[in-house]
Amino acid sequence: MRIHEGDFAYDLEQPRDPLTQLALKWRYRIFRVRPVEELVASGEADSKEEAEKKARSAISGLRRKKVA
Repeated sequence: MRIHEGDFAYDLEQPRDPLTQLALKWRYRIFRVRPVEELVASGEADSKEEAEKKARSAISGLRRKKVA
């Protein structure tokens, strides 16, 4: 699932272990979507809510860095 926030977007996914089919940690990937799409950060979290919070926090940091 991709969520857009201005010049950035993030994907959330919960992959499964191919051998056991058990759900693994949630992954998030952050992209700069303008002027061209580029992966700028990624990480993992134990829950979907935590992954979303970390992704939004990272986007906020990237925006501050861009302004400064």
